[in-house]
Amino acid sequence: MKNNTSDISFNVDNITVVVHSPSLVTTDEDNKRQLAKYLYKLVEMNNKAM
Repeated sequence: MKNNTSDISFNVDNITVVVHSPSLVTTDEDNKRQLAKYLYKLVEMNNKAM
């Protein structure tokens, strides 16, 4: 899997999160919605792991 230079990756505990830059331009509203989904999934995974 090749990483796009505009991809952002960071670690949350032992999970590596990679945020792919969209190829098409999205609105702030779309970005916020996507981010909320990511965060919700992370919290959900974290709760299951406990």
